[in-house]
Amino acid sequence: MRLRIFLVSTLMVFLVSACDSSGPLTESEEPPSNQDSVFLALVNGTLIDGTGSDPVCDAVIVIEGEHIVAVGKRAQVSIPPNTPTIDVQGATLLPGFINAHVHHAYAREALIAWAQSGVTTVRDLGNNGDPAELFAFRDEVAEDPKYARLVTAGPMLTVPGGYGNRPITSTEDARQTVTALLDGGANLIKIGIEDNLQGRSWPMLSIEEITAIVETAHARHAPVSAHISRSDHLALALETGVDDVAHMIVDDLPDDLIARMIQEEVHWEPTLELWQCVSTLHHLDWDARAIDNLRRFSRAGGKVALGTDYGGYSCDFDFGMPMSEIELMLLADMTPMQIIVAATHNAAHVCNLEEQLGTLEPGKLADILVVAGNPLNEIQAITDVQLVVHNGVIIRR
Repeated sequence: MRLRIFLVSTLMVFLVSACDSSGPLTESEEPPSNQDSVFLALVNGTLIDGTGSDPVCDAVIVIEGEHIVAVGKRAQVSIPPNTPTIDVQGATLLPGFINAHVHHAYAREALIAWAQSGVTTVRDLGNNGDPAELFAFRDEVAEDPKYARLVTAGPMLTVPGGYGNRPITSTEDARQTVTALLDGGANLIKIGIEDNLQGRSWPMLSIEEITAIVETAHARHAPVSAHISRSDHLALALETGVDDVAHMIVDDLPDDLIARMIQEEVHWEPTLELWQCVSTLHHLDWDARAIDNLRRFSRAGGKVALGTDYGGYSCDFDFGMPMSEIELMLLADMTPMQIIVAATHNAAHVCNLEEQLGTLEPGKLADILVVAGNPLNEIQAITDVQLVVHNGVIIRR
């Protein structure tokens, strides 16, 4: 896909700089006459690249088509002659954010809202619709950059009567079901490891069935995400080799499980917004437990990916940028930089898109969020959106 650039004669947006510079976002020259140039440069920005590295002032990002081809300090980056440029006047350049745990994302309005907020990718972790129809929808909207990128798991695997959408009856059935889902286009596999929640009980996958699911998925280079809410189920998940855990547990988190999570590089989506809602509705303390567990996991060096469980419960989840989740992560003593990495690099990892997304580096897809102010000083700055680039196309300005 060639880059489609829609530039206006002036962009009268005043920005607050992380590097002591401010002013209107401006263009260096008239748009090319064919409106179809393959190059675009964003200049004079403060770069937070998603890796956790220190910010870079006076930064440049050069885009060719859908990809970033150069990024770094202005003095070190060569911009091709006659490249249209946008001077962001010290605004902060970030990778597009990723919400790595949502549901019911097969809706155009929702995908547009996410993209407009700077959340350029979402990962749907379970839906009871027809997988063929869901995957066809994902592929259709992928052609239009105004929609957030959709990463899809299809149904959540369980046993008959269990916690999930798609029952399996044996280890052989598990292998066949995973193979069929991946052949049909699933990006990953989601499983439910749950037998008791809020006084409700379910039959649960056996260790042999979970192992069969994970081995089959991994043979196809597809990750497995596990719904978990209890520490004993976390131990089972680690034993069977799952790749990420789709909720922070709400009972005591033993130190040895933290150590195993870190050693095996298993990522965690805390879904604190969910637990806050559930706790409010049912007069529980699960939100406080989840925040404390996240605090201990993060302090120990655990890898966190941003995910909210949007649409997964009868809650009023944030629509667009998940600020409630982000502010709860702050309560767990995560730093703004840790949260940004969780929402970019680490979230791209659990989406199995780490080679394409999550950091602002040459060769990566050009998903870029430009915000006024310095989110390292005030995380709420990420809601002051000045520009969104998705797949190399300016979709908000």
